[in-house]
Amino acid sequence: MQPFQSPLGDAPTSLSPENPKLSLGVIFGRFLISLVAWAVHVLVAGGLFLVFVKTVPMAWEFAEQQDLDLAPITELTFHISMLFVNYSYLVGVWLLLFDLPTAVAVCYLPHRYQWVTWIWFTSIILLGFLLVVFAATGVCLLFAAFTFQLSAIFLKYSTALISLPL
Repeated sequence: MQPFQSPLGDAPTSLSPENPKLSLGVIFGRFLISLVAWAVHVLVAGGLFLVFVKTVPMAWEFAEQQDLDLAPITELTFHISMLFVNYSYLVGVWLLLFDLPTAVAVCYLPHRYQWVTWIWFTSIILLGFLLVVFAATGVCLLFAAFTFQLSAIFLKYSTALISLPL
């Protein structure tokens, strides 16, 4: 039994066509959608640059000045930051040579492969979110170590002040 077969015995027909006719308006609309999606990816990459190229190195300089014992996650955050600083041009090349053509190509996938489009679009956003949370954790632990160092110094000098005779 054919679910889409007409009672007259014609060839099976689908409820929605697999490949709709591509008019100039449809092509232009899909191109604009892909540019908006690609712009979101560029903004995520820009946010990662802001965090890993500007913010984390400032925290690293602070840690070097204070001569702190760093947690492993903080050291890993600093190493990831150095990768961003040294190889930042590769992210730009990847955005132009891989991500932009992918943005255009996923707009022309058949409807049954729409999940690929969602995975492509959300994976970059999720990766950016996870990297920023990782960097925030590493930098916060740096300042926690600094606070503990200050409290140890304060405790040492406050006990010394208390034991002085008046």
